[in-house]
Amino acid sequence: MPELPEVETTKRGVEPYLLNNRITKCWHSGLSLRVPFDSSKFYLIKNDLITGIERIAKYIVLNFESKNRLVIHLGMTGNLRVSKFLKKVKHDHIVMNLENGNYLIYNDPRRFGLVSILANEEQFAMLDNNADDPFSAKMTPKLLLSKIENKNTTIKAILLNNKIISGIGNIYACEVLFRSGISPFTLGKDIDLEQCKKILKNAKKILNSAIKSGGTTLKDYFNAEAKPGYFKIKLKVYDREGEECAACKSLIARSIQNNRSTFHCLNCQN
Repeated sequence: MPELPEVETTKRGVEPYLLNNRITKCWHSGLSLRVPFDSSKFYLIKNDLITGIERIAKYIVLNFESKNRLVIHLGMTGNLRVSKFLKKVKHDHIVMNLENGNYLIYNDPRRFGLVSILANEEQFAMLDNNADDPFSAKMTPKLLLSKIENKNTTIKAILLNNKIISGIGNIYACEVLFRSGISPFTLGKDIDLEQCKKILKNAKKILNSAIKSGGTTLKDYFNAEAKPGYFKIKLKVYDREGEECAACKSLIARSIQNNRSTFHCLNCQN
């Protein structure tokens, strides 16, 4: 599943081709995505100037001069690409013609993503309900502590809760907790301020490293230029069950938490 680094990499990849450009036409496969694409709203952004592109949590948002927005979520297997030639491939669901002659193409084999057009000031709960991510100046150790100090849920589950902190998916939650020396089974109420500092510091460090590497390729992710990300080779614990810990040579363990795989070092994260 594309996580924050993959989404940020995609956003940076398409941005030069979209900024200060206009979308002139739109084609839809007719197949439903996680949220059905409403092509009848295309008039809201047709021939409108794209004035900005931002990432909010794991969403890519195109802002237009009219203040209308195009919101994209890659879901489990979605990807965006910009092409000079219109050559549709399997699982292409939305194609947008750009004024500069390029095409913005949304491809999604499992169709768990979404592409939604929003009018000025239109609310969209799936986007609006996300908390700040680790890069936000608002997400301080004190704020994180205040959000979790009474939680009886595990810190691993907390890091996956976008209403508490957004942008940290399963892969990076495992890596952040390993780097911070915190057991994934520690309850939120048992986490102190110093540990919150470590979590945010390491989250930013690891996510930045992943962004620079182009994201984490596991099965389905490809960045905007159709090149795979290479951060997987730098993972310390994720998907390394039974291998030696790089820090202490103990074996990496795999556990199941909330139906998700958790990889951790029993020694370093004791």
